[in-house]
Amino acid sequence: MAHFDFDRVIERRNSGCMKWDTKSAQGLLPLWVADMDFEAAPAIVEALQRRIGHGVYGYTEIPAAYYEAIVNWQLKRNSLKIKAGDIIPVPGVVAALTAVIQALSLPGDQLIMQTPAYNCFYSCTRNSGLELLRNPLRYTDGRFEADFEQLSHLASQERARLLLLCNPHNPSGRLWSREELLKFGTIARDHQLIVISDEIHSDVRPNDSHFISFGSIARELGLRCVILNSPSKPFNLAGLRNAYIIADDRELYERINRQVNINEICDLNPFGVIGLIEAYEHSADWLYAVNDYIQGNYAFMKGYIAEQIPTLRTVPLEATYLSFIDCRGTGLADLQLNHTIRREGRVMLSPGIMYGEEGSGFMRLNLACSRTVLTQALEGIKKALV
Repeated sequence: MAHFDFDRVIERRNSGCMKWDTKSAQGLLPLWVADMDFEAAPAIVEALQRRIGHGVYGYTEIPAAYYEAIVNWQLKRNSLKIKAGDIIPVPGVVAALTAVIQALSLPGDQLIMQTPAYNCFYSCTRNSGLELLRNPLRYTDGRFEADFEQLSHLASQERARLLLLCNPHNPSGRLWSREELLKFGTIARDHQLIVISDEIHSDVRPNDSHFISFGSIARELGLRCVILNSPSKPFNLAGLRNAYIIADDRELYERINRQVNINEICDLNPFGVIGLIEAYEHSADWLYAVNDYIQGNYAFMKGYIAEQIPTLRTVPLEATYLSFIDCRGTGLADLQLNHTIRREGRVMLSPGIMYGEEGSGFMRLNLACSRTVLTQALEGIKKALV
């Protein structure tokens, strides 16, 4: 098996990198935004270099190989059988979510999601004129779980139209089980909701784990759903601006495709197309290796916190490279907690409160970095809190 050096520290400052160069990160170790510090897989880098060497970067025609790569990957990786005609290419998942919401609802309708939740979910809902119905996750014995009784109540509301899932869940790190997904699906079916499943983190998980796409559950239950995905998180390609929507229901497909064109998000750049093909067709070994490295970082961080920073508690990480940390034992309010870690520890994390009030008292830490950087960050957090 090929060897990939994830321990190598790549200097990203002064590269136009949001993670390291944003003004608020100056002088800090940034472990906040969901962006890896690792160099992309060799097959991707080499293919992009060949394309750059051509020297002409005009409008891009999406080849059949692009759709084939997605179809093959979803079948091999997730046991999800789809057709090329079910796929709608888009520049990013957030833009896609807005288009899907607008295509499948009207202003004043209600959207349900599990909170805390990825912060852009709130703006996508608000900007589309929908009312948000929060279904707070229950945090008991160090684990986040869905409240299905409350979800059923919310789904019965007269204007409830959409159920938005984050599968796996960001920021809690939950990898929803088949049993849980069936409960989500059954409630959606019983109340005639359309499910939107954001599966962008589905490939970032332990290599011995099993991810179930909600598309499989939807077919089993006979309900309608839309899937959002991208190679951006697992293969560190966010800057290439490439994602896709999967909708195998023809009515939903046509409505969404029309809205994608109305919103003018139907064009991709050549590098994003190449990146996706090379990621899905030739970079699985890199993905397995990076997932192992992330799990190693998680184990290291968990041990360090348990031994060195007893006021913190690590939430189990079942998927994603984003560890949610329970900081309530510090006794610090959210603003004070964030400022203390930045000012005293010189580390930039994502405050849990930015994912909704249910994230109060938590911080989110990005594990997709070298062990050296992670160690320095943990030492900084210790300095700030111990």
